[in-house]
Amino acid sequence: MMKLLGRIVLTTCLFVSVTHAGYAATATAETSASNQQSAIQCTGVNIIPAMQRDQPDLAEKMRQEAAATPYGEGLIWKIEKDGVPTSYMFGTIHLADPRLLSLKPAARKAFDDSTTLALEITEILDPKKLAGIAFSALQYTSYTDGSTLADKLSEEDATKIGAAAREKLGLPWSLASKMKPWALMGALGLPACEMERKKAQLPVVDAYLGQLAQSQNKQIVPLETMISQLQAMDSLPEDVSIQGLVQSVSLGTRLDDLFETMIQLYLEEKTALVWSMMRRVGVDGFVEKQDSAEYVAFQREIVDRRNITMVEEAEKYLQQGGAFIAVGALHLPGEAGMLNILAQKGYSISRITD
Repeated sequence: MMKLLGRIVLTTCLFVSVTHAGYAATATAETSASNQQSAIQCTGVNIIPAMQRDQPDLAEKMRQEAAATPYGEGLIWKIEKDGVPTSYMFGTIHLADPRLLSLKPAARKAFDDSTTLALEITEILDPKKLAGIAFSALQYTSYTDGSTLADKLSEEDATKIGAAAREKLGLPWSLASKMKPWALMGALGLPACEMERKKAQLPVVDAYLGQLAQSQNKQIVPLETMISQLQAMDSLPEDVSIQGLVQSVSLGTRLDDLFETMIQLYLEEKTALVWSMMRRVGVDGFVEKQDSAEYVAFQREIVDRRNITMVEEAEKYLQQGGAFIAVGALHLPGEAGMLNILAQKGYSISRITD
């Protein structure tokens, strides 16, 4: 189960916008975004150098695995097909770290040359609508049958998780225990600095692109809906989500290091290496990967099937040309990744570098 933890934490990053909006929507931005960003400090460190020093064999396995992954390195890709204008696919990361909110020249040119922006969801561009969805879809994020997390956890785990909810989210256990484990994990599975950005309503990369597209009067379209994403996350077996919740709290300050490492690898455009690392995250360190039945089910439901449906929706705009498709970077690489699916459909895929 430990190998499942990393992927669950990362995948739920975007969903914390919904759970936070639904349970703690009192925070408002009263100062400029730039002032808020500068006041928020993260403490994590990149743990890859330490792994290379202390676990060189494991680090080399990860490197080789990433190198063998189709489309495993790169964030901006040209998508071409005869007879239609060029389109692009760009990998985002669902965080509001200021280092992520500046497109490299090649990605910016591709964005400016496009007429349509396709995001995973467009509800993130309207915080009020997002909060409304959170309240109207409580059956996916909260227990509505009278049960609570307290009924499903040991007394020791409930005490730890309750303390974390009070410290990180400002939520009493009486409220936090009504959240489903995946939703609470999504909120607790973020470093404190990123939670501060959420409270300040600072935009994640996807929302930043949406705001930029609005300023350029581009067409903005969704590949999914917030409801469909909530349904996908809610489809996780409850016992798997509970284990992930318990372990995410057990990670403690290592979460800061984990997210800093993901950001550094993202900035280096090493998407497959992020996947390889996340498959080996354990509570006490990195371990050999073991793809359990639970992990395989998670990969199939939360990643692979969504890749297929997002490609099907993206094709509506790829066939017209001039589209800039922006999705989470970890949807791009691999045999079941969106880029390989498009290649199998006859599109020409080529990486763009600065």
